[in-house]
Amino acid sequence: MRDGSVREIETSVRELLARRNRLVLAVSGGVDSAVLLDAIARLRGPSHHVVVVSVDHGTGEAATESTARVLATAAQFGLPAISERLFSARADEASWRAGRWAFLRSVAKAEEAPVVTGHTLNDHIETVVMRIMRGASARGLAGLLAISNIERPLLAHERAAILSYAQHHKVSFTEDPTNESRTFLRNRIRLDLLPAIRRVRPGFEREILRLSREAAEVRINVDGLAGDYILQSPNEGALLLLDVPALTDLPDESLRLLLPAILARAGITLDRRGLVRLADVVRASPGSSGQISGGFQAVRSRGQVAIIRLPQTSPTTLRLRPSGETRFGGFRFLAEPAASIRISESTVDNPWRIYIPRSVEPVVRQWNPGDRLTTDLNGGRRRVKRFFADAGIAGPLRAGWPVVVCGEDVIWIPGVKASQTAVRRGGRMVHYTCERVRD
Repeated sequence: MRDGSVREIETSVRELLARRNRLVLAVSGGVDSAVLLDAIARLRGPSHHVVVVSVDHGTGEAATESTARVLATAAQFGLPAISERLFSARADEASWRAGRWAFLRSVAKAEEAPVVTGHTLNDHIETVVMRIMRGASARGLAGLLAISNIERPLLAHERAAILSYAQHHKVSFTEDPTNESRTFLRNRIRLDLLPAIRRVRPGFEREILRLSREAAEVRINVDGLAGDYILQSPNEGALLLLDVPALTDLPDESLRLLLPAILARAGITLDRRGLVRLADVVRASPGSSGQISGGFQAVRSRGQVAIIRLPQTSPTTLRLRPSGETRFGGFRFLAEPAASIRISESTVDNPWRIYIPRSVEPVVRQWNPGDRLTTDLNGGRRRVKRFFADAGIAGPLRAGWPVVVCGEDVIWIPGVKASQTAVRRGGRMVHYTCERVRD
């Protein structure tokens, strides 16, 4: 007769299969993911499409052998499998996790299916303890209970139940030797810290679970409020615009609870230092700014804080191709012959588009403070920075912004002003369209 824990695991997997027909299984070969693979393979129906993905982090023969076993097991069940060997410049948990998840998400996108992991209740407890040690807020203390597009059918089950299932169904799995290495923080927590705490406080893990459930509820409620503090029409160059008058009415504790939920709307995760910097910018006077996360900056202006991506390194100048695509920093230029396009008023008035004679060679470069835009055929010119001001693009948002030059004249500030009247028409023309690159 089956053990109760085995039945409970199978019930959790059946619930997943009832919700999802397409799945991408992340399988390392350890006992947790091996049980996940076995249960889904046994309980799936003919309508289910399941792809197994295994990542070899390049840490040695054990990792390579484990991946090979996963592929063999998937073949035995008749499931398609994909593997990838990653090579990271740094041998640490964060680098391995980043590489693994980048690959998993790429497969999930191609398969139009969610990633399914074998995370257990023990994984969740360890994660929350790690975040407590790092000073996480309520948002972080939700741990693996936070709402996510990742499926975790084993999350309610302890490792003892997973081992019971493996024994009952004779599931083959690999013991990763790095799991015993105290080089890694998670291993030290599992092997040393948690056993020591249990000896003096046996109910500690139940307390952690209760805390994380409460934090998950708080996170849901705060996420529901985040949109009320985001302005609906961001300026060009801003990923988000935060409503400063509404935010400054909040006490510090509420502000720091809400800001991570707001930034999550743009896919930005804040650590403790980034959160403090962002809160400081919100409370600061107009003109203040600060880097809040890798590649992102907060810029305070009157009544709002813009969250921007720091400019990418761009060449000094770059010739615009007369056809196809030209990339310049965070901008993409697309060109096609104007003969195939009907010129309309909407095209002429659109600052993201311009017509340029095929006979000239337009060049794109970053704008300079002394630049003036040529506005008409009579040589009329106006400072580029004044056009930025008219468009509501504050100083820090202008960093890395391109201008297009024909000969000695700046004729186009993409997204701000396209000086169609400064371009002599006649002969063959090229239609250029510019767009910001958000990835």
